Amino acid sequence: MTLDIRASRGGFGADLRSTVQVVMAPLQAAVNAVVTPVVSFSDGLSNLAGLREENQRLRDRIESLEREAAQVGHLESQVSELETLLALRLGEDLYQLSVSAEVTARGGTLDPTLTIDRGTGDGVHTGQPVVDGQGALIGLVSEAGEAGASVIPITSRRAPAVTVRLPDGQRGVVTGQGAGALELSILEASGPLEGGELLVTFGPYGDSNAYPKDLDVGIVAEAADPQFGTIGVRVEPMGDIERLEYVAVIPWPPAPQFRDGEADGGA
Repeated sequence: MTLDIRASRGGFGADLRSTVQVVMAPLQAAVNAVVTPVVSFSDGLSNLAGLREENQRLRDRIESLEREAAQVGHLESQVSELETLLALRLGEDLYQLSVSAEVTARGGTLDPTLTIDRGTGDGVHTGQPVVDGQGALIGLVSEAGEAGASVIPITSRRAPAVTVRLPDGQRGVVTGQGAGALELSILEASGPLEGGELLVTFGPYGDSNAYPKDLDVGIVAEAADPQFGTIGVRVEPMGDIERLEYVAVIPWPPAPQFRDGEADGGA
């Protein structure tokens, strides 16, 4: 400050100020060269920390939105399935809506039974067929209580055999093989069977009255030729029992003959 005041008057002060500036200029430049990057680096660290926080906040928001989207998609699927079940009418002989139910439990490999949340109080009885939202045959009610029931899948070895109609009008029998598998048997095969053929229930036949007509059962997995007049071939079930969440119990026959305690609905 003294040099600045004296320099303003000229003379020796001005000369001394100029000399000091000349001497100090390199030192000041050196200090600036060191300090400026440090300050810039410090500012960069501050900005980087802020960017990381913002990045994490955005990631959390994206994950939250993805969870919400998945939940919405799941709910939409459930609503669609329920709407299908509520509108399901299976043939002119069935004068009332089938009873929709939710699958509340699944058995293990040795006991693949499904548990549903509808029972005799809702019109569900032992021996009634059970279908999914697309009308594909899933199984048969094996036991029914007041507020719940057990369903034995058609893929179980304990399930009643299903008489099916072949594309050429012949009859065949589909039986459960366990582990989600089905097998078609044709005792009097008139010719080869093509793979990809849709098998549907034949309807009441002989002493069996367990299933109404034209329920989807499964798809023939591969082509097969008769061996000594018979055919045995694997069938892919139409219903996805592992992912099933909702089902419909068919009031079949219209005036139920089946009551709790009777075995296998007379099949």
